[in-house]
Amino acid sequence: MKKILILSIIFVSFLGFTSCEKEEIKAYEDTDNIYFSNAMFAPNKVSAPLIDSTGFSFGLDNPAITQRIFKIPIRVQGRLSDVDRKVKLTVDPTSTAVEGTHFSLPENIVMHAGQEVDTIEVTVLRAPDMKTNAFTLVLNLEENEFFTTKMQTKVVNALTQKTMSFIRYKLTFDDKLTQPSGWYAPYLGVFTAKKFFLMCGLMDLDPSMFAQKLGAPGLSIPEVTYYQNFMQRYLADQKKSGNTVYEDDGTEMSFP
Repeated sequence: MKKILILSIIFVSFLGFTSCEKEEIKAYEDTDNIYFSNAMFAPNKVSAPLIDSTGFSFGLDNPAITQRIFKIPIRVQGRLSDVDRKVKLTVDPTSTAVEGTHFSLPENIVMHAGQEVDTIEVTVLRAPDMKTNAFTLVLNLEENEFFTTKMQTKVVNALTQKTMSFIRYKLTFDDKLTQPSGWYAPYLGVFTAKKFFLMCGLMDLDPSMFAQKLGAPGLSIPEVTYYQNFMQRYLADQKKSGNTVYEDDGTEMSFP
């Protein structure tokens, strides 16, 4: 009987202890904050630097490509929801890109039900003036009935010492074509846009491949040598048949 009494006391004490432990756990009571995820979490979750801006160029894209979809991740600090919640996004007046000419945004931007992370899809349009000018699009997250933007504190990237914003994102883009790092001049000669796209078109090469360094897949010395020999034969055959290929400046196209 005494043993049963002792066990009962221990059991009641255990219940009281667990009850106290449960009472100490408090539910999240703050507002739900919306912010650009890449300023807090690395894009690949491992080694990529934190960013609040980025950029790209259409320069190495096939001329048939007229637009790109650029996805910017957003994240919520707070409660998840079982319904879609609208996100308020505005274009900062410092932007040089023009909506409808250089970019377009979705009519409705939402954090989908059950999601902690979602994306904003920006459609970047390939406009003619991008060949000579770079344009910037600055986006601001703002408060609405669903989200606050209390995470405005700027942090310092430990790698670059750059200050960043959680609620402001800058995207820069252009269509300037310059000699890519994978263009090996000793084998391919002086770089020109006409020569580059002609070669890619004839051999069904992805122009963006040349954004890699020499030695990358598709850019080994034997492969580059093949490109060189192929184009030499092509240009010689065209010249022999009376269809000499010229550069835009009137000079005859050639490969070393």
